[in-house]
Amino acid sequence: MPDQAMSRSSAPTARWWALGWMSATQLMMVVDGTVMNIAVPSAQADLGLSDVQRQWVLTVYVLAFGSMLLLGGRVSDVIGRRRALLIGLAGFTLASIVGGLALSGEMLIAARAVQGLFGALVTPSALALLSLTFPDGQDRVRAFGVFGTIMGAGSGIGVLLGGILTDSWGWRWALLINVPVAVVASVGLLLSLTADARGEGRIDVAGGVLSIAGLTALTLGLTTAETAGWRSPSTIGLLAAGVIVLAGFVFWQARTRSPLIPLSLFTERLRSAAFAAMLAWGVAILPAFLFLSVYLQQVAGFGPLLTGLSFLPYTAAILVTVRLVRPALAAVPPAVFLSLGLALLAAALLVLSFLRPDTPYWSHVLPVFVLLGLGTGCVQPAANSAATHRAGPVSGVAGAVAGTAQQVGSSIGLALLGTIAATSAAETLTAAPGSSADIATVHGYNTASLVGAAVVAVAAVVVLVLAGRGSDSESGDTTNS
Repeated sequence: MPDQAMSRSSAPTARWWALGWMSATQLMMVVDGTVMNIAVPSAQADLGLSDVQRQWVLTVYVLAFGSMLLLGGRVSDVIGRRRALLIGLAGFTLASIVGGLALSGEMLIAARAVQGLFGALVTPSALALLSLTFPDGQDRVRAFGVFGTIMGAGSGIGVLLGGILTDSWGWRWALLINVPVAVVASVGLLLSLTADARGEGRIDVAGGVLSIAGLTALTLGLTTAETAGWRSPSTIGLLAAGVIVLAGFVFWQARTRSPLIPLSLFTERLRSAAFAAMLAWGVAILPAFLFLSVYLQQVAGFGPLLTGLSFLPYTAAILVTVRLVRPALAAVPPAVFLSLGLALLAAALLVLSFLRPDTPYWSHVLPVFVLLGLGTGCVQPAANSAATHRAGPVSGVAGAVAGTAQQVGSSIGLALLGTIAATSAAETLTAAPGSSADIATVHGYNTASLVGAAVVAVAAVVVLVLAGRGSDSESGDTTNS
């Protein structure tokens, strides 16, 4: 039996229904990654969370999601993509209920971790099913355009939804809203897709443990630097341990019979460039969202709902950009959009570095949102299509690597730029004791954003070089092979 997901009907509309349900599922995953950015201050007040617990409500989801995606992709390849997707949705739904009914900070953090674990099973399964359901032609271009729009716009929608739900029904509904969406999507997927065949081979548990341990140590090391400093033994030890364990993971992948990441995935330069672009995208987006959310609420005095509405230009820019990029992918090398998108993200962070406590939204914040949206609209459709193109039976793993790159980029970017921002703010207060907290906070964001802009700008050049001339011959083939 061919390794593909088949619609229950041969009618052309059947697989578009499947696309709709897969997109709704992925939207829920992406939204859940950002919706708590607005809701967590209310959760902190309600449950009496410490500042450290408040931060971990956000961090633990990204960390669990990113560190488990590789294992989740392999599991989906072995047990069947539709089966894995439905199991992931069931676990995610139960965790959302527990989180929404949490009675303590520990209960909420644990629920968020479980959400991330099961979300790591959902995302690669959905991306693999999408690639197999739309294997070629213009339909593939349109399908990945829709999916890319969902993935890109989901972050902005999550912030807006977080503001609406928190203002209207309280922070708990930022989690409970997942329940009806997941239930309806599960029924839709059951009706629109038949079960695909199970894959062969074993699940690389040892590789999964190494990847989880390495990424966790690396993220914890970057987070620890904020309080202990970059030169502290704990920071250096965690960072060193993370690098060593991840090196061991790569070594193990080259030797084991059933690797989580077949290293052959990286032999295609365009795919490697897509992975790198997703990593850089993650570095830029989540820190920028956090900085802007805190700035608007704590410095500019916006409420949760108004803060959410302020993010709408980001979503609008994505929708417009994807509509232009989607048809162009049939003729223009994906590497062009990957590099252009990263350059726009770097420009957004550069503009953010000029933010001041009293600057108007329209002249200083709005351009940042627009540039972030334009960049995302360029990167996401091209990266998602290129990452899984010609991956065949390991398309679930390819999707997982792309998702992992994005989540790892987010966790590293948040930890690194967050640490730089906090350190810079503290130095400002020390150098000028009379400075207000707002001035120090914004100065910290300025410094961190400038560093982020430099990192993402370098990534744009690296991606263009990494893709090489091979992308020229594969631009059209991304949709027609």
